[in-house]
Amino acid sequence: LKKLNLEGSYNLKELPDLSNATNLEMLDLSVCLALAELPSSIKNLHKLDVIYMDLCESLHMIPTNINLASLETMYMTGCPQLKTFPAFSTKIKRLYLVRTGVEEVPESITHCSRLLKIDLSSSRNLKSITHLPSSLQTLDLSSTDIEMIADSCIKDLQRLDHLRLCRCRKLKSLPELPASL
Repeated sequence: LKKLNLEGSYNLKELPDLSNATNLEMLDLSVCLALAELPSSIKNLHKLDVIYMDLCESLHMIPTNINLASLETMYMTGCPQLKTFPAFSTKIKRLYLVRTGVEEVPESITHCSRLLKIDLSSSRNLKSITHLPSSLQTLDLSSTDIEMIADSCIKDLQRLDHLRLCRCRKLKSLPELPASL
């Protein structure tokens, strides 16, 4: 099994053990409204390349210390119950956490040396950013309640070419910008 698409399974509350789905490359759980957490067996999906979890409105827990070796893209738009930043893979390239309840970006994100894009727009619980990986090219913090972005985390992003801070009404000052912008 390479692709598992459960999109729109509104009443799905939990996933089965995924330990034997070792060839899975794509998992789509979008609009699984009742899904509250992912099973710890997700750590066995070493070939998983992309996860779609858009509009999983009840999702509040993702197992910790999961290193999905092949994961490059994660979509988690509209997961308001998700408070902690997911740590799936250090090889991730694109991370979409739009309209989530995420409260902070952990220091461990600096180890994601292939991460090119982070979209945290409309994640209203996010108040500050102090850590970002140096590989970042695109950062979107639009429509957040962000108050502070540490100078050190932005000015060192020499590959950053797209920074969106639209409608950040609580942002008190703009950080020092890299020459790449």
